[in-house]
Parts: sequence; C-alpha cells; structure tokens
Amino acid sequence: MKSSGWFVLSSFLVLAGCATRPAPRPADTAPGSQAAAPREVRIEQIRDLKGSSWVLVELRGSPAETPPAGWEQQSLEFDRKGLRATGNAGVNRFAGRYTQDEAGLVFGPLALTRRLGPAEWMAAEQRYTQALSRVVGWRQEDEQLILMTPRDTRAAVFERAPPATSRR
Repeated sequence: MKSSGWFVLSSFLVLAGCATRPAPRPADTAPGSQAAAPREVRIEQIRDLKGSSWVLVELRGSPAETPPAGWEQQSLEFDRKGLRATGNAGVNRFAGRYTQDEAGLVFGPLALTRRLGPAEWMAAEQRYTQALSRVVGWRQEDEQLILMTPRDTRAAVFERAPPATSRR
C-alpha cells in the first residue's frame, strides 16, 4: 500500500512539472536581451478642488470646440480658499461661488464679462455656462475631472491646465 502511495504522489509531481510553462517573453525582446522596465504611472488623486486649474476637453459627450484664432480654450479654476470658481467661458471670463462637499459640487450664479465675439464662440460659451449651472457632483477618472449632472451624466470633462496658463 505504501509503494502505491509513493507511485501516485510521484506521478502527480511529474505531471504537475510537465504542466508548467515558462513565462511568455514580450514580443519586442529577443532571447538573451533584457526587457525594458515598465514605466511607473502616477495619478494624483484629487481630494479637494481648491487651487486647481482645468481646461475643457469634453462638453455633454462631445469633444470641446476648438476656439477661433485669437481666443482661449474654455477653462475652470478653483481658488485656494475654496470659495470662488473662475474661468474662461469662451468669449468672456466668469466668476462665482461654488460649494464642494466630498463628491458634491454646486456652482452659484456666475457673473460674466460682457464682451462680444464670433457668434459660434458665443453659442459655445452659452452651452458651457449652462452645463456648469446643472452640475451637482464631480469625480476623477485617471487625470481627468468629470463634472456630473443630477442624472449622473457627464456635463463636462476637464484636464489639468498646464502650469504656465494657470492663474493661481
């Protein structure tokens, strides 16, 4: 009985050893060469919007419109005190209060400057400020800031503004 137990155990070990395969090699490495070390990607987790600056990349599910020559991309900036939001609406700048409570975000009435510009950019400005007025929350997806509506749809998507264009 003991010899049959050893036979079964040794057979199992032999079969288990045959079932293992060497780890696959990346397609871009030849035998004997070293694979490149994977790059570490760091994503900053946003806990508070204070002091951050953003550039619009998507509005209501469509890519943000490209500004006409001489005009700036639409943007959103949160002051360091956590009280005011400012930004470029398209043709005009805007400012107003906001309230952030964890994932909740609400903008108060926005005051806009009164410049005139190209009709299509004025219309884009109106769509942008209307979207901001409907926001009730926010979340982060990778490096993007997503502003949400009451029906949990994406009102606007932003990417961090480059430091040179930030007004903070």
